[in-house]
Amino acid sequence: MLLAAKFLLLVVLLILLLRWKVELSLAVLAITLLTVALFRGNLLQAARSAWQGLSDRETLELFLIIVLVQFIGAVQKSRRMYDRLIDSLNTMVRDKRLVAMVSPAIIGFLPMPGGALLSAPLVQVSTDRMKLKPAFSAFLNFWFRHDWELIWPLYAGLLLFQTLSRIPMRRIILFQLPFSILHVVMGLAVAFLYFRRHGVGPVRPVPGNGMHATARDFLAGTWPILAVIALFFAKLPPLLPLPLHWALLLVTVALSLWKRVGPREAASILFGKTTIRSLLVIAAVIVFQRVLQASSAFDALKTMDFSLGMVVLFIFLVSFTVAFLTGVNTAYIAIAFPVLLPLIQHLPNYFYLCLYMYVVGFAGILVSPLHLCLVLTNEYFGASLLDVYRYMAVPIFVMIALATGLVLVL
Repeated sequence: MLLAAKFLLLVVLLILLLRWKVELSLAVLAITLLTVALFRGNLLQAARSAWQGLSDRETLELFLIIVLVQFIGAVQKSRRMYDRLIDSLNTMVRDKRLVAMVSPAIIGFLPMPGGALLSAPLVQVSTDRMKLKPAFSAFLNFWFRHDWELIWPLYAGLLLFQTLSRIPMRRIILFQLPFSILHVVMGLAVAFLYFRRHGVGPVRPVPGNGMHATARDFLAGTWPILAVIALFFAKLPPLLPLPLHWALLLVTVALSLWKRVGPREAASILFGKTTIRSLLVIAAVIVFQRVLQASSAFDALKTMDFSLGMVVLFIFLVSFTVAFLTGVNTAYIAIAFPVLLPLIQHLPNYFYLCLYMYVVGFAGILVSPLHLCLVLTNEYFGASLLDVYRYMAVPIFVMIALATGLVLVL
């Protein structure tokens, strides 16, 4: 009970700080210091863990990835490349409301940190005349950006989960596919309910210019993204695939040369307010993750003996809480799974409990105020986090309730 109270205190404090309009990076720093105090951590050891996290090669690559993603997105927006993509989608889809949902779903196939920044301008351009609330625009971009995270085998979190659980990837995808479909359906339901309540009918685009023009516009608007996918995923040794940061760097150079991005414009993007704030948030989140992992927060759980009836509840509490506090799939899996594995590995429904852990954790990730995509999306549209929560509440509840019901029955 004491351990649960400590975690609850961290969650409540974080929500209150955000409610009081405290900068997210400062709010995360505050709960990081509280974590050290609550779990009697050594401040010097915490600082050492934080520095190791910030200076880690993967962290530095993450910083670079975020900067390059923002750079590519800014150049595409300033050169109106997104407009051509929207034109092509309008020709194919014939309803700008659906375009606003299809665009982030397409970007969702590219599993990169902060990828919501690439789709946010697409949503904005396709809905610019609909007078949508900022929170709803943020919901569209964020929700449909994550349609495939439960089944797309290139997401790092899913790969780590498969490695730790030793469950075949095909079996994971097969059984989690219904939840991915549910994610899409619930998003569509919320979206069209909003459209109906606010009188936003089908917005027909201007007739297209033919198949060739449509294909040309689609490629003109997406070639940087397609190039990153090709460089990152194509298996053509010894040159390909490239690490994600190298793929982004090559595309950034090519895009800069093609669109003639000058030094002054490049500097304004690289050292702009949005970029700096994003890096500070990422740094704060990484520090908190490292301090949480280095603390004794989960030591007591590993020695507890639970009855079968309490396992599902315990999985939910640990998975959802850790996911909410970290905001990153790989982080919550790396923390929660080693804690939960001793409890479930010998149970007959081990497979379903593992999937339940992942689905519940995914729900926690979606509502985490530390989720990078959610943070960047809200900043882009100027939306309040709590307002965005109102649109996500019912889909998240349905997802958790269905997963809980199934794991108790199977």
